[in-house]
Amino acid sequence: MTAKKLFLVLGICFSFAVTIYGAKIPKIVKITVEPKETAIYINNTLAGYGYAEFTRPKKKNEVVIIRCECEEYKPILTKFYGGDKRSSLSFALMQDGFYRASAASGIVNKFFTIDIDSMYYEIKDGKVDVSAAWKLLHQILLNYFDEISTTDFYGGYVQTPWQYKTFTMSDRQIRNRVTIRDISTPLKPAFQIKVSSEVAGSNAARHGEFTEVDRIPKEFEPIIQELQTRIGKVSSL
Repeated sequence: MTAKKLFLVLGICFSFAVTIYGAKIPKIVKITVEPKETAIYINNTLAGYGYAEFTRPKKKNEVVIIRCECEEYKPILTKFYGGDKRSSLSFALMQDGFYRASAASGIVNKFFTIDIDSMYYEIKDGKVDVSAAWKLLHQILLNYFDEISTTDFYGGYVQTPWQYKTFTMSDRQIRNRVTIRDISTPLKPAFQIKVSSEVAGSNAARHGEFTEVDRIPKEFEPIIQELQTRIGKVSSL
């Protein structure tokens, strides 16, 4: 075989090898994520829900940032380098422990009014005596809190300290407290009650940067019903 023919054969073999190699590594990389409603971001740009594609980086050290987010699940943040030979990626998000151990509530973070049951108040000389309701109120609160931070019978004001809770498989922390105002009149003995609920990530919690949330720890749920039914009945929200 002449040198010219040998060079031609080697060139063909090299071109064939390059073609085969190129075929083994597709240019498009596919991403699938469970649950299907998960938002997939490629380099901070929304690329799809549950499924997305992106073009493989040309250089080995070039990187693509992948972020997957879905409400009630822990997010995923990962990198894909050009030297990675995978043509598809698959992820399954883990449910955030905060959502497993808390419940949605449409009554938290706003005052609602309880008309006091007649067995828990008396009207003497045109004045309302709610000391029986006041006593029951404290009993209910102390079933859920170790102490009551502020109690002013004559001023008609009660407030518990913040109660903090962390969750397994979650970086969130929640805090709750109860505030009660006596708004009684001889015509309408009543309390106004607010169950506050706030949440923060671990870093924000260290700085006291909590924000209101419409959820409450499941073990804390019964306090709302007790406050609504044991002292009297809800008149308005």
